[in-house]
Amino acid sequence: MRRYPSLVMLMLACSVAVTACKPAPQAMPVDPEPAAPATTAAAATPAPVPARNECPYPKFDAFLKHFGNEITLQEKATADPLLDSHIDAEAEPEPRKVESRLALADVEWPVMPDPAALAGQGRELQVNTLADGQRQVQIRTPDSSDQQTYTFAQAPCWTLVKREDESI
Repeated sequence: MRRYPSLVMLMLACSVAVTACKPAPQAMPVDPEPAAPATTAAAATPAPVPARNECPYPKFDAFLKHFGNEITLQEKATADPLLDSHIDAEAEPEPRKVESRLALADVEWPVMPDPAALAGQGRELQVNTLADGQRQVQIRTPDSSDQQTYTFAQAPCWTLVKREDESI
C-alpha cells in the first residue's frame, strides 16, 4: 500500500462515490403508487345495495314455484323469526289459536309443501294479494279443516314472514 498510495486513495474514493449513489434499501418505496389510488377509490365508492332485480325470482309466481320445491331457497327466504300459529285442539273449554315466533333454527323443512304436488294429494292452492302488496298462499283440502296459510312480503326479495296452520 505504501507503494501505491494514490491508487488506494482512488479506489477508496470510487468506493465511497459508488456507495453514495446507491439508495439505501429502506429508503426505496415498494410500489406506493398502485396502493394509494385503490385505497382512495374503495373509500369513495359506497357498497352496492341489492336492487329488486337482483332477487333470484322477483316475480311472485316464479318465486312460489321454486320456493315450494327447493329447501335451500326456503332456508334463505324465510324470516328469522317466523311468525307461526296453529290450533291447539286439546285446549279447554274450546280449541284455541297458539301464536309464537319461531327461530329459523327451529323450523322444520320443508316449511311449505311443493305446489306442483298438491293436485295429486287432493289439495288446492289459492294465492291472494293483500292491500300492502303481501301475498297469501292458502293450501287446503276441500271439505276438511286441513288448511294452511303462508304470508310472503317483498323486502326487497320475497320472504315467508308468517305461517298459519288452521287444521284441527
